Amino acid sequence: MSVSSSTILTESGTNELEIIEFHLEKQLPNGSTKTCYYGINVAKVREVIQVPETTDYPNAQPHMIGVFSSRDVLTPLVDLAGWLGVPTRNDIQKKFVIVTDFNRMTNGFLIDSISRIHRISWNDVESPSQFLEAGEQDCVVAVVRKDGNLIMILDFEKIIADINPELSMEKYDVKVDKSVDLNQKMVSKRNSKTIMVVDDSAFIRSLIQDTLSSAGYNIIACKDGGEAHDKLMEVAGVAKNENMSVDELINAVVTDVEMPRMDGMHLVKRLRDSAAYHSTPIVMFSSLMSDDNRVKALALGANDTITKPEIGKMVAMMDKYVFGS
Repeated sequence: MSVSSSTILTESGTNELEIIEFHLEKQLPNGSTKTCYYGINVAKVREVIQVPETTDYPNAQPHMIGVFSSRDVLTPLVDLAGWLGVPTRNDIQKKFVIVTDFNRMTNGFLIDSISRIHRISWNDVESPSQFLEAGEQDCVVAVVRKDGNLIMILDFEKIIADINPELSMEKYDVKVDKSVDLNQKMVSKRNSKTIMVVDDSAFIRSLIQDTLSSAGYNIIACKDGGEAHDKLMEVAGVAKNENMSVDELINAVVTDVEMPRMDGMHLVKRLRDSAAYHSTPIVMFSSLMSDDNRVKALALGANDTITKPEIGKMVAMMDKYVFGS
């Protein structure tokens, strides 16, 4: 099963996505099995293949089965069920592999079966409830109800960062980045500015927030585009009632692309259609920032884009658009 980029959203800002539903078969103590339903955005998937021959990799991380060649790229094969703590059958040859391609990395994830592709609206994608969320350690970013089942959309950035910590954005520390101006005058200048950060991954949201706040910026964090839009409209209402300009309260927005309730592209479109946020700096920060998606983001009105591994560019980009420097 090959996944072509042409199957992804036909129009920018339509607030729709396509997900691949796949399954893990949980082995229960009584010998029976229970199907666990999961999903991943089609845009992150290169192909679904039968389990390839793998080579053991020295000193590999836990849950890494080995490595294989995918279109001449050395690719780690991850035991997804093992990482999730779901006991499944050991017959690996009857399983499948989802090969992902995002954040400029290729990875393979072992699954039990592939189901189908669903085209859905982000309005129908729910955030996990506060009861289910486990802060930065949570690996479910959204839930889709389909055919009486709950499909869990997994935080694959979190999984990859856990398995390959050397490749994680967690390695970045703005305080030791000599390219970032951290003198007291500049930090104080940033301290008078507020940036909204929007991302459905608590893990990624925390990394962006820590990076920008360490440089001096004030942060308002939102877990999806719907929450961000609601808060921004509230701020616009307060500004209007107080006879203030919105940029006295919010100076920029950093947003992910794929999020429950309202995706980043649709959020940008809604903000640019409003008088209050017509010129507010907006930067899109996404693992899906291909050349095509960058063109779409800029056409909708985003000022700039960053691919998720490049968190080191974040402070300089905010300085550029907030201060015009």
